[in-house]
Amino acid sequence: MKILHLSNLYAPVIGGLERSIATSGEEMVRRGHEITVLTLATPAVPHHEVINGVRVIRVRSVTNTLAPGLNRDPRKPFHPTTADPLTTAAIARVLRENDFDLVHSHDWLMYSYLPLHSSPLGLPHVHTAHDFGLTCVRKTFSRDGGRCDGPSLGRCVPCAAGQYGRPKSVLLTLGLRAHRHQGIDCLTAISSSVASALSLARLPGELPVQVISSLVPDGLDELARTTPRPPWLPDRPYLLFVGQLGPHKGIDVLFDAYEKLRASWSGPDAPPELVCLGTTRDDTPPIPQGVHLRTDVPHPQVMAAWRNAAAGVVPSLLEGMGQVAVEAMLAGTPLIASASGGLLDVVRDDGVNGLLVPPGDAGSLHAALLRVLTDHDLAASLRANGHQRGLDFTAARVVPQIEEVYRACIAAAR
Repeated sequence: MKILHLSNLYAPVIGGLERSIATSGEEMVRRGHEITVLTLATPAVPHHEVINGVRVIRVRSVTNTLAPGLNRDPRKPFHPTTADPLTTAAIARVLRENDFDLVHSHDWLMYSYLPLHSSPLGLPHVHTAHDFGLTCVRKTFSRDGGRCDGPSLGRCVPCAAGQYGRPKSVLLTLGLRAHRHQGIDCLTAISSSVASALSLARLPGELPVQVISSLVPDGLDELARTTPRPPWLPDRPYLLFVGQLGPHKGIDVLFDAYEKLRASWSGPDAPPELVCLGTTRDDTPPIPQGVHLRTDVPHPQVMAAWRNAAAGVVPSLLEGMGQVAVEAMLAGTPLIASASGGLLDVVRDDGVNGLLVPPGDAGSLHAALLRVLTDHDLAASLRANGHQRGLDFTAARVVPQIEEVYRACIAAAR
């Protein structure tokens, strides 16, 4: 098959969504398919290149060409909730010049393709919801520290104003609420939580949602085993957090739980230290004593850090899926995660392949940390069972499911 992916961002700027596209695309190339990713142009990056067998085409947009100041980071171009004329024209040109079988969109760049779907250039179209962006302009589906009750202009505009500013929030919300998303032929979601939120999006009533998890590359467990222990890690037991240091990731809850741990620690040795690998934000809380912060860590070292950790913590208030939890499991880390969002799909059996705690509950997180640190049999069991569960999210197991979606969508269109 010849597949055109549409993604707002792609390498070299890459996060969980983009990493998932790259992993699936590269695996599909190995399986004999032709994969192209169309994404928005960024400074100092070629407009055409091939990355690990995946052809990448970067195109212009009105926002990036005429008003680049709207992008907080020029390396991360922004696509709105409406079609961009320059991007739509670029997609049309690519479709005319190539013989694709299917279009697979992953984020708001889809809105520049939808006007073409009903034209002679239109192709069978799969959209994957990697987050809550079809329901929520903040893409988090959270409000006041909890899960949102549902979208409305009155709730969404003031909620998103803190992230985008009020004028941009109004435009994005109006654009999203105006869509009926006609032109999506097959819809998938990366977790049950994201699929549930899609019931509140404006979608064609007959469009079913199929859950196909986000995925990680094969061999991460081997990478964790073979990468030398980074010299910057503490020389005694430590806890590990990986991700943005913001309240949406539960970092304030983790800090509170860690301070409780230090205050209540009664062992003969000093309490474990807490290592945080990620980036600070404007809303990052004060860093407590005993916390080591490190940024820009190469991925092999992240995997090695997971493998050597006494416990890994993913305390997010709401995750679309939680790739970082999967990476911890594959590295053999005893995992403690919030019982929310896609993390419920990852840690399927509480107490077997991970420990689940209520999101935002520092007391429960503190108790779970104590359990893992003091019950060595439990920690060993979580390591072994977590690794087996993590394998379910690897490319070898997920890509065949994606291929089946493609074949079904193409067959239905015919």
